[in-house]
Amino acid sequence: MTTHAATARQTLSGFALALTCLLTTSACIYDDPPPSSAELINERTTSVTLTFDGAATEPQEIGAREGRTVRYAGQPVKEGEPCVDVGATVTDTANGQVLGTVDPPICDTTTIHVREDGTVEAS
Repeated sequence: MTTHAATARQTLSGFALALTCLLTTSACIYDDPPPSSAELINERTTSVTLTFDGAATEPQEIGAREGRTVRYAGQPVKEGEPCVDVGATVTDTANGQVLGTVDPPICDTTTIHVREDGTVEAS
């Protein structure tokens, strides 16, 4: 290998390394993580409906095998917002059967799981 070819190869390798470092770190350094928000994850093969206690909100339907951000009074329950101090009920959308309830408060870190067997767990 000639000196010119070795120098060119070394320069190209350095450029490739710099480009790789730039591409793998640039997306992570300056981006803030998205705010966390309350979620309902439906593991059932049928849709469910989440309804907050009281008349302040509209029921929210979550399809089969879907997850969705929980909304209260039309707004997501998310980081930086106050927790919702009312409970909620999860029902089977098709027949209205109550599957479970969720005790307050419901905050940005709350995840409601509707398991395949219909049990409801909030964490």
